[in-house]
Amino acid sequence: MITGAADFVQQWARTAPWRVALRDAVTGAARTYGELDARGWAIAHALASHGVKAGDRVALLARNSLETFEILVACLRLGAVFTPLNWRLATAELADIAADCAPRLVLHDAVEADRAGSLGVPPLAVAALDDARGQAAGGPGHDPEALAMLLYTSGTTGRPKGVMVPHRQVFWNAINTVYACDLQAQDRVLAFLPLFHTGGINCLALPALYRGATVVLMGAFDPELALRTMAEQRITTTVAVPTMYGMLLEAGLDRYDLTSVHTLLCGGAPCPDPLLDAWLDRGFCFRQGFGMTEVGPNCFSLPPHLIRRKRGSVGLPVLHGDAAVLGPDGARLPPGSVGELCLAGPHVAAGYWNRPADFQAVYRDGWFHTGDLAATDEDGFFRIAGRQKDMFISGGENVYPAEVESVIQGHPDVEQVAVLGVPDERWGEVGLAVIVPRGDALDAEVILAWCRARLAKFKVPRRIALVDALPQNASGKVEKATLRARYR
Repeated sequence: MITGAADFVQQWARTAPWRVALRDAVTGAARTYGELDARGWAIAHALASHGVKAGDRVALLARNSLETFEILVACLRLGAVFTPLNWRLATAELADIAADCAPRLVLHDAVEADRAGSLGVPPLAVAALDDARGQAAGGPGHDPEALAMLLYTSGTTGRPKGVMVPHRQVFWNAINTVYACDLQAQDRVLAFLPLFHTGGINCLALPALYRGATVVLMGAFDPELALRTMAEQRITTTVAVPTMYGMLLEAGLDRYDLTSVHTLLCGGAPCPDPLLDAWLDRGFCFRQGFGMTEVGPNCFSLPPHLIRRKRGSVGLPVLHGDAAVLGPDGARLPPGSVGELCLAGPHVAAGYWNRPADFQAVYRDGWFHTGDLAATDEDGFFRIAGRQKDMFISGGENVYPAEVESVIQGHPDVEQVAVLGVPDERWGEVGLAVIVPRGDALDAEVILAWCRARLAKFKVPRRIALVDALPQNASGKVEKATLRARYR
């Protein structure tokens, strides 16, 4: 019975072991389903020899590689929890995550050897697994409710949340995606989003393996390499954030033969109309989506023939899923009314690691409350209307102002700070820090350097504004609406 990602691989290894599961876009190295299955067993044996057992977290700090999938399969064989870490984070942020999830091991590539060794967890180089041999006894990984992954997302309070992704969620997301995108075994999926993100690992890659397709993997996004790979490997589908699609256009899209591409998925942020038109006018099936680590991530499907007619819509709920726009009283709102987007179905996560109260606050009466605003039209199609939270999206990455404000507030020369997202042509939105200095003078570059040492690059504000005071309401809270009106 197929219930999880390791089963996807094993089933195809039994029925079509010669089919190519993975291919490296640069080196051309490949793994058939038979080879991926065998490597998963061998690495599981190696991990077991290091004390990894069912329920243990196994962290991975590394760039995208074929080995990422081998390690994922190995973890699932043992019933261990695959925990990929965001290598873009500052070392202090990674240490906080390691302390939270207490992994048995942190696997790392050569680039991350020093940082991996500083996290207080036994490190093990991915290269040390090259000669792994043998098999390990499988753990309880086939239980649909057992955890397959622990994926950390940024938190509004500055503390990352570990989303507990069970095998059930991976399985049903794969089924929903296969139906929504009409994935076939002959498809070739280009994957360049980071595999520590649900968008990289779950949006298309694992659904493609469920279908027996081929995942062509890039270590990191490079627009010219991506276009060349799409042409040479006859890629049929990929997923990216709007910023990346803009870069692909700028890199000379029209110089390449991309006639093999049948679907382009766009997520992570709303797609600007000019960008959407640029792709549609070239004949591409370009589909805007919506999802999150906690649900899916694939939650909606927009039929290709309605893309222009339903411009701005994310579509209808996936086959095995439900969505609703709810009012403050929990009742469904009629078409055209804006309320909170709530999601339900077998593709909802099991909770937040070590934070059950936080999950209970957003998962109520069978609905996951996203905190996003939405409305439906008369045909039932959903449109995202905005965000209730302060969070903004920069280049596809979620940035939470409270976290950035906490870091800046720690500088001795800062009296008060408010961070908000402001429009940017390249990145969609970037951070603006509005600061009240403590003394007579404050160098903006000093604040930026302070942030770079403590935050991931995408979280560091691109702009600094120094002011005498921040607008506040009667209760002393900063009026961010006033700031947005002033700086947008």
